[in-house]
Amino acid sequence: MIDKILMRYAERLEEYLSAFHHQPEGLATVETIGKNRTEQANKLVICLLNVERATGEETPATGRRQTDENTLSQAPFSLNLTVVLAAVYEEHRYKESLTILADTLRFIQSSPKFQVNGTDYTTEIVNLSTPELNQVWSLLGGQYYPSVICKIKGICIS
Repeated sequence: MIDKILMRYAERLEEYLSAFHHQPEGLATVETIGKNRTEQANKLVICLLNVERATGEETPATGRRQTDENTLSQAPFSLNLTVVLAAVYEEHRYKESLTILADTLRFIQSSPKFQVNGTDYTTEIVNLSTPELNQVWSLLGGQYYPSVICKIKGICIS
């Protein structure tokens, strides 16, 4: 399910970016960042950073529910996906990476909702402090790329 959500988001981002940029090998992909990469993607990379249980109003009632006479199951729960959208480009293409990131931000602003198999999901930017951002990029291999952190909301596990 997580892979389908991220792949669909990458497809939508690819469609949007392709209207402004031409790159035959594509502009958006779902893959890992860092960790001994020998080649740069020269793309906007969507990388899963964290899966967390949603809290507050987003979380359905907890406890058990009866599914038939003899079976009890856990109530569904909601998840959020935290993702990094990074313009992973070679050093000499840095200005291009900034342009791709700016267009990605316009995409996030103009299209905060999307659907996968009839289920609605929303995307919002997450603000991180400089120390938190440093921790993220240390986790991802130490090399920083122009990026934005987003939360995808609406995932329900039942």
